[in-house]
Amino acid sequence: MPDDSIHLRPPAFDRPASKASAGALSLAEVPVPEELLLVAQSYWPEPAGSAPMMTDLATAFAAAGAETTVLTARPNYPGNKVYDGYADGAQDRKTVEGVLIERLHTIPPAGGGMKARLIHEGVLHAGFAAARARGRVGRHAAVLSLCPSILSVAIANRFKAPGGRHVAIVHDIQSGLAGALGMGGKAAVKAIRAMERAALNRADAIVVLSEPMRGVLEELGVTRPIHVIPPHVDADAVHPLPRPDQPPTALYSGAFARKQGLEQVLDMAGHLAELMPQARIKMRGQGGLEEELKGRARAMGLGNVIFQPLAPKDQLNEAMAEGDVHLVPQRPEGAAFAMPGKAVTILAAGRPFVSTCLPGSALATLEAQVGAFLCTPPEEPRAMAEAVAALLSDPARATAMGRRGRAWVEANATRAVALDRYARLLLGEAA
Repeated sequence: MPDDSIHLRPPAFDRPASKASAGALSLAEVPVPEELLLVAQSYWPEPAGSAPMMTDLATAFAAAGAETTVLTARPNYPGNKVYDGYADGAQDRKTVEGVLIERLHTIPPAGGGMKARLIHEGVLHAGFAAARARGRVGRHAAVLSLCPSILSVAIANRFKAPGGRHVAIVHDIQSGLAGALGMGGKAAVKAIRAMERAALNRADAIVVLSEPMRGVLEELGVTRPIHVIPPHVDADAVHPLPRPDQPPTALYSGAFARKQGLEQVLDMAGHLAELMPQARIKMRGQGGLEEELKGRARAMGLGNVIFQPLAPKDQLNEAMAEGDVHLVPQRPEGAAFAMPGKAVTILAAGRPFVSTCLPGSALATLEAQVGAFLCTPPEEPRAMAEAVAALLSDPARATAMGRRGRAWVEANATRAVALDRYARLLLGEAA
């Protein structure tokens, strides 16, 4: 095969060495399995959702010396359309930053409904099964799988070699999100719960992103060992930068999807215009709700809201710096079933954020521990606007919160720390 390897991370920036780059643990010092297979429907170059975190984990294993393969879909998220250059299969087998990527055909879930999602996941995972049956991808001693989709967890067991270990990573509890967001009827939710329970109880270990997620899985009937490993970030690639010369700016960056509760941001924008007329809100992203959100902003006359596309990966760090305060809205009914990975990326960038979440949720618990961001009640846009205005008008407070967030990332959520914990689980050691 021709050498068409490319590099994902941007070049290093001139800055003082951080704990992440100069601390006690480096990627080269982490014992890893000789070979690893990651089964995940989302992967690079998808810029949002689980893909960035899974890409970083796979490349970390490769950098540490593991022969790493990823079994995934042709990229299609969050636009629900296969990316240009991928639809014909010309890039279905490619090595990127030391990781061999095997891609399969799928039908993106246009519209986002339950039926479309089932077709998307069913077609993709039938392809995964065929790849195993035909020997395109063989058995591995160490296997990681990612939910969503729970079908990835179920199919990953077929790729585990005798005596090997399979660790399932749960970013979304699909039955909980489906029920909370009204996707599918009770029978569909019940069927997904049964599938989750069966698939997860066949894994050797399970990783969730927060304690509330662990509680949900235990209530579901999952009896396999469950470990909490928070979202992680490449803290060398994402790090604090000086504030650009600009008006006070609040930034949302990510998918335009239902579970984000982005209508709260637009409602908040109206209140912020009254509290701080000079402030502006940037909404960067793409997804099924993009036109709906733009239309609503026009109808509301929100002159302080600017829509932009997601920044390219090699401009991510500078793009993060453009937010004096970041926004992490959530629909409260789904907060126990997922944790936004973007929160950790924001903390790595040394910026505070404002989130909408309930007491006892994953983000509320983290806020109490770290003190690096503010939580406001969901569906209370005035309270959210007041929190945003308070941080925008007090740069010293925002800077102090940003420093606390960065320190927490360096101690708990760098790629070296995450790699060490995942590697221990795959090798049968305590995480």
